[in-house]
Amino acid sequence: MEDNLLHNEKDLLCKVADGDALAFRQLFNHYRNKIYSLGMYLTKSETLAEEIVQDVFMKVWEKRAELVDIQQFNSWLRRVAKNTCSNYLRDLAVERLAMNKLSEKQDALAASVESNVIEKEYRQILEEALQRLPPQQKKVYILSRQAGKKQEEIAREMNISLYTVKEYLKLAQRSVRQYIAQRIELVVAAAVLLYLK
Repeated sequence: MEDNLLHNEKDLLCKVADGDALAFRQLFNHYRNKIYSLGMYLTKSETLAEEIVQDVFMKVWEKRAELVDIQQFNSWLRRVAKNTCSNYLRDLAVERLAMNKLSEKQDALAASVESNVIEKEYRQILEEALQRLPPQQKKVYILSRQAGKKQEEIAREMNISLYTVKEYLKLAQRSVRQYIAQRIELVVAAAVLLYLK
């Protein structure tokens, strides 16, 4: 079956490009376990791994018109999966790091040594990212994301315009995400090599 699919992959991709749902299902069935394994390895969560599989194949379906021009589908799919996982990990890390109520969740996290280690690593990465920010951006980010203050409050407290607060926050978020993405990129690249050969 696998050899047959790979032998006819170009025809299959052409059918998917034409909107053939059955052909898409065949493609999905052939590659889903590899994507799922990658997602599980990186997130340690069945739910997130399933979401990653759905996201990757949603992107395949959305870009189905391009499939006829793809020479190496496996490489193309690997790149889509890598980017999707990077986005998930980055968003997950930023979400976990920026949460104002980390201390409230400490009891729940204490049940899992692994979760505590991951949380500590996320905090360390966030701290490193914050240290790289210019002082004003850092202060705005901390007041917004960690102290939970509204942008208007931050503007008053820092005696700067609301526009400036928004710009500082936007620049700080971008820098933090980029830094976290760079740190995560190495892990994702290694996992992709392991699971999507």
